[in-house]
Amino acid sequence: MKKVFYAGRLRPFKHVGYHPQFDHIRRPPPGYEFVTDGRAGLRMAIKVMRSLAELAWQATRNGSGPINVARFIRTRSISAQLAVPSDISLAFLPSVPHTFGQVPWVIEIEDTTTLFAPFARIAGKRLDPRLVGTTGIYDSLFYPIVKALLEADNCRGVICHVRSTAESVPVLFGSPGLRSKVFHVPLGIERRPTRKTARHNDAPTILFTNSWHQGATGFYLRGGLDVLEAYARLFSKHRNLRLVIRSQLPDNLEPRYRRILDHGHVQVVDRFISAEDMENLFANADIYVLPSARLHVVSILQAMAHGLALVVSDGWGIGEYVEDGKSGLVVSGRYGKCSWMDSNGMLREYYKPLLATDENVVNGLVEKLSLLINDRRRRQELGEAGRNEVDQKFAIEHWNLGLAKVFDMALM
Repeated sequence: MKKVFYAGRLRPFKHVGYHPQFDHIRRPPPGYEFVTDGRAGLRMAIKVMRSLAELAWQATRNGSGPINVARFIRTRSISAQLAVPSDISLAFLPSVPHTFGQVPWVIEIEDTTTLFAPFARIAGKRLDPRLVGTTGIYDSLFYPIVKALLEADNCRGVICHVRSTAESVPVLFGSPGLRSKVFHVPLGIERRPTRKTARHNDAPTILFTNSWHQGATGFYLRGGLDVLEAYARLFSKHRNLRLVIRSQLPDNLEPRYRRILDHGHVQVVDRFISAEDMENLFANADIYVLPSARLHVVSILQAMAHGLALVVSDGWGIGEYVEDGKSGLVVSGRYGKCSWMDSNGMLREYYKPLLATDENVVNGLVEKLSLLINDRRRRQELGEAGRNEVDQKFAIEHWNLGLAKVFDMALM
């Protein structure tokens, strides 16, 4: 059994290492075992010091400077890097390259923005490059450091569960040699029990959820205002309709939306709930709606695995998991306005439009949801198609097959 160190429990990763996206470490690929601790020692200290010197040298050659290298090092925490076990052959990193490259490592990312964390964030929000000049992240003196990390020999693989990210990495860093290190592996999820017949034949239940961290801002970024606006119009015609919102609500939510919540058969679940309770929310819904700015892969796959009919946006990355008319219904209006991949390989995100309703998105939601509300058979067809997609493309077994190939190459 080959051991791979899952670094997500190290202090610099904070909460990202516990994100449900990385629940798959509980089901490692055959022949592999994920470990989260082990014995460190003098040998690792020597490796850390050597790697620091090599990284600083290469980053300087790439155009960075001592001050920025020092700031970068502080975000990685030398004490945490010294805690990496001395006897591991490969480290697996979630989302952020919190490493000095002292041991061979691979990283799993959804988009390239997290490669630059925490430097590509403003007040907890993803950086919109239009706010800092025409070149965005290329202006940053941390870009040469990240490039040095990825090009180093001990970086063995960048795993991307979005194809456009995999294609963008070599372009973003102007490094064709990185192509051999980048792997596209669609994310996988565990199958759910077969759903029962729809419980709400005349009045389906619509489910909308926030991100795992449940930050109130996520209500806006996932299209919560458009959902409420569309639901208010639908509820005026379908008085038995029901909406479940799993999210904390923003304190500054306008009174109009508060009235919709109070008088429209809306259930708001804003407290902490267990994983079992979360599964029950999916299991007892008929339609999952997510007109978000971009892909939220775990939420979408959970809904598909439970056989819910999906109504999602055309935000970046979503089209790789939901095919319009086949495994879900897609509302246009997000791509190119709230999220898009530019020609330089950088994901662009602009969230301001989500702080107000978008009439085009609302109209699209009303149209798609009306179809599903009035056509039980269509709901079931889309739900079954989503489950089939999970079985055929997005099951954890398929993910593990791809992960094992990456690990095998990394350890050659």
